Amino acid sequence: MQCQLPARYEYGEHTADIAVIAYGCTLEEAFKNAALGVADLTYYVDRVEPREFMDVNVEGDDLEQLLFNWIDEFIYLFDGRKFAYGDYFREVAIEGNGPYRIRATVGGEHFDINKHGYRGLIVKAMTYNMMDIRRADNYWRLTFVVDI
Repeated sequence: MQCQLPARYEYGEHTADIAVIAYGCTLEEAFKNAALGVADLTYYVDRVEPREFMDVNVEGDDLEQLLFNWIDEFIYLFDGRKFAYGDYFREVAIEGNGPYRIRATVGGEHFDINKHGYRGLIVKAMTYNMMDIRRADNYWRLTFVVDI
């Protein structure tokens, strides 16, 4: 059966925070779309050019901790390093059966509000609130809440 996603990512309502729901035909694609969904809350990811690449390597004892650490690393890239990343992922790979490791290389550039825009939200932190990772039909669905 061919994988048909309902969307790459979408947002759900949550009191004072934002729920992100990311989809992927593979777990790796769902993790990638989760990172894009978080970025797209703050700036327009489609305006980003791949001028430089950053390596992202995180670990987790289980998939929930892996997702938490993954999103936390992308929040740091934007907030701490002012790196606006876009849909330029190379070599996204999840290894292990617990503990897990995810490796990726992501392209982007220094954040420029005049180029990338500002959607009005700043993601402060990743949370475990409402976190759910499951295989639904023939695709993966990741749900999590970020603090804004």
